[in-house]
Amino acid sequence: MKMMKKLAAVVIALMLVTSLSVSAFACTSIYVGSDLTEDGDAYFARSEDLANSYNKVFYVSPAGNHKAGDAYTGCYGFEYTFEKDSYAYTAFRDDNLGGECPDCNSEEIDPTHEHTPYEAGGTNEMGVSMTATVSIYPNDEIYDADPYTDAGIEEAEIVTVVLSQADSAKDGLDILMGIYDEYGMAGGSSIMIGDESEVWYIENCTGTQYIAMKLPSDLILVNPNMSLFGLIDLDDENVIATPDLIQVAKDAGTFVGDEAENQINYRASYSEDYMDWRMPNCLNYVNAGYGYTVDDLEYEDFCLSNVKDGQIVPLYTNIEADRVFTLQDVIDYYDVERVARDANLDIHVFQLDADAAPEIDTVEWVAMDDGAYTVFVPYYPVLTKDTYAPYQVTLGEAEFVTEEPDGSAPYYPDTDWKYKEGFTVQPADWADSMYWSFNVVSNYVLYVDESQQQTVKDAYAQLQADIYADWAEITAAAANAEDMDELADTVTAASMEMAKQAHQTAVDLYAQISAK
Repeated sequence: MKMMKKLAAVVIALMLVTSLSVSAFACTSIYVGSDLTEDGDAYFARSEDLANSYNKVFYVSPAGNHKAGDAYTGCYGFEYTFEKDSYAYTAFRDDNLGGECPDCNSEEIDPTHEHTPYEAGGTNEMGVSMTATVSIYPNDEIYDADPYTDAGIEEAEIVTVVLSQADSAKDGLDILMGIYDEYGMAGGSSIMIGDESEVWYIENCTGTQYIAMKLPSDLILVNPNMSLFGLIDLDDENVIATPDLIQVAKDAGTFVGDEAENQINYRASYSEDYMDWRMPNCLNYVNAGYGYTVDDLEYEDFCLSNVKDGQIVPLYTNIEADRVFTLQDVIDYYDVERVARDANLDIHVFQLDADAAPEIDTVEWVAMDDGAYTVFVPYYPVLTKDTYAPYQVTLGEAEFVTEEPDGSAPYYPDTDWKYKEGFTVQPADWADSMYWSFNVVSNYVLYVDESQQQTVKDAYAQLQADIYADWAEITAAAANAEDMDELADTVTAASMEMAKQAHQTAVDLYAQISAK
């Protein structure tokens, strides 16, 4: 994985147009400001995409898991000392429950060393939520001028470090920017970090330069692995950027902007010049009237800017939704063609309510596997003490074989990375795991019996409706709760029960659709 990320700056243009390579670089995010939603809540979300049949863990990292003064060593060379005891936080992470990290695949790093492997997103007990990351990539010239740093923080370590220590979204931003300034960055990232009062968006394409802005409440952004910062006036008090952002681009010969006005088109200056194949679908979902294709999209259609007629204005995009967004609209974004993929590993949606009590102002909706065939389960992450046990199991890896198996474990026809035709065999005890249960069902209807797709969708939709109804009762009761310890027990148990229902539904569905 480290090698893939180091090579990304060189080969990303090729990888993004080859269907067999794109999965490692295909995360997708969305932000919808509170002015644009039916309930007045802000939403930001991300799908983590890497590969089909790759287990993920969803759990609560306990308070004090890292102690002040503890040294943290990641998978790729980043080392850090925690400044205080860590907060509790929810997180999705890669599975090293068997004792070996799947990310530490270089000869220099022992895969059994004590660390946390690739936490992708979560919320801490202070109500700080973040997702890291949707990877973005530099152009060749800017990368030569400002390459990634071996000692820099990699996206795999950002959530672990920031959620362990952040008291607020702005504090988390400051922690991350401080790390960027001291250590640099080992990969390109776009990140969102928020709390009930604000959400920040950060981009870095190179090793030492970055830019960040607070997202306004009247804005929508969608991001399928693209740099979104267009023309930005760096004199805006809402901009946080490295002092040499323009100079580094000038040194690389890539600068686009107006140096005299301290304005830079960040995407044009720093990012690889490509139009992601998913962007038309993302935009057309927000507004069906667009009818975009890759060929007729312009960057100005969706990029972020704070400049109009040469003057600083509030941050905006040219995206206009054709409706007021609901929670269901945000969730259905992950059922959009090309956004929903067999390489989806997990999806996390953060719902932020500025008017709620601190303990319940954030709801984290989580789902496993393909966004087209899954169920979202809600948590009050600030209060959640633990997650449903089948989120936290190791069953071993899927196995690619060239001869058709005997059928003792679920399998589907597949082509491996060496372009050999064969079959991927999923773990025999798949039904013990939340991730594998949804993965088995989605692969069956995608690659074994497509006629069962609507059966699965209908069953999941009915369960999702039931979960919404149950959650409405829970949130109504939570709003009037006085004993937070008692409420924590109640909502932890309720979320576990909903997760159990989702898990059992997937297991039962596989028995039903595969019976013939």
